[in-house]
Amino acid sequence: MNRERAETHLRQLAEAELRRARTLPAAGAPRRRDDARLALVAQALVAVGAVDVGTADQIRADFEAAIAVRRLGLADQARPGQRGLSPDAQGRLARLMRSPSRRTGAVARQRASWRIVPVGQVIRSCDDVGRWELPLVAYVQSAGGARFTVAGRNARRLTVADDRGASYQVDWIGGPAVSELRLRPDPPHHIRWLDVARASGEPATRIDLDPRIPAPRVTMTRNSHSPGELLLDFIAARILSSGAAVPQHDPGHLAPGAADLRAFVGDGPGDIVAALRAAGALPPASPVPGQLAALCDRLGIPGHGITEPPAAGLPGPWQSLLTRPRRTPGAGPAPGILAAAVAELPGLDGARFAILGVHHGEDRTIVHLLASGVTPEDDWEYARGVRPLPVLWIRDSSGRWHATRTHGLSPSANGGEGLLWLELVPPLDRGTAWIDVIATGRSAQARIRLPLSRK
Repeated sequence: MNRERAETHLRQLAEAELRRARTLPAAGAPRRRDDARLALVAQALVAVGAVDVGTADQIRADFEAAIAVRRLGLADQARPGQRGLSPDAQGRLARLMRSPSRRTGAVARQRASWRIVPVGQVIRSCDDVGRWELPLVAYVQSAGGARFTVAGRNARRLTVADDRGASYQVDWIGGPAVSELRLRPDPPHHIRWLDVARASGEPATRIDLDPRIPAPRVTMTRNSHSPGELLLDFIAARILSSGAAVPQHDPGHLAPGAADLRAFVGDGPGDIVAALRAAGALPPASPVPGQLAALCDRLGIPGHGITEPPAAGLPGPWQSLLTRPRRTPGAGPAPGILAAAVAELPGLDGARFAILGVHHGEDRTIVHLLASGVTPEDDWEYARGVRPLPVLWIRDSSGRWHATRTHGLSPSANGGEGLLWLELVPPLDRGTAWIDVIATGRSAQARIRLPLSRK
């Protein structure tokens, strides 16, 4: 990785975008696409570790300041008899030119003790509204506190007590598809069970915190993967998991949302590949840029901007998603917890991850993850939630592949840790007996097989 060349490439791109903006009429500067292109490349270089966050922010701030000078200067020239910028304009320009905080993106690699218990238990009850269910996937106690991860959201008032008679307050956090129940204060690590009950006084459901459940086997393969190839693999998965990329029964026929897909992708892949090349984040003979170009061509995105010729073939997971048939209604498993199992992924790019379980909702399949030693990622077209994050692909018992995309993120208050929920695209089919989770980082690849059964 050549950080100096990566920073030089980003500064040259900012200069090129500024020159292009100067050729536009005042009303057209800055154009949204100008800023978006610079932001896209900056995020890509930050994602692979070629540029730190503070440097990327400074370059983008300088670009915005230069654009602001031009806009305000032209506006001032349009007002005869006035010289210089107005006090308000001068203040705005000063704020833009002020150096932003130099965020490095680094976090303390916390090695706090984890207690993770696969629960896989559905609490069922009835009230004035009707019958309701509370599917508890796992119990997690870490630096971020103690909480249950939940499939869905059912914000009833609950009471929680442990085997020593201590009671805990419960906070609901999350959305309609995934959420968590945070306990306050943190229970001791050595408690043996928790009773969860409705506040109305119904009988409690006991959650055993020392279950005899065999842990899934994790197979680690130590090999090297370039950061640029991992990012391009993720971008391919992101493109394939977009709703517009779902093919018809005829794989050669473009999806109904092909125009939206073209607008989403644009020439971004070409800009990213050029930046990765400049940073030395891609091997010179890497086939992945050509494979990504071929994928874009297959999806009807000719303006992707990748200069490498399209490859003759595609990786197996990409091809599987590209040629999958349209799902029929009711093809998925019934809603419920499909797997309650804990599998830790040690030593992937300095971060720590653990799979907590899998659940299927009305129309989607979600994998629950715990992560530490990570940094929340800013929003961009190919946002992954946190970095570093291994590339995750899922292979099911019928041999079909599934991409993953971030469905939710719940960071802890003390930073560096959080819960992640990843959606499988396409969702699992009914009758899937097991899934292999393949997590690939720069120095290793982990494979975990999770047996599935509805609970």
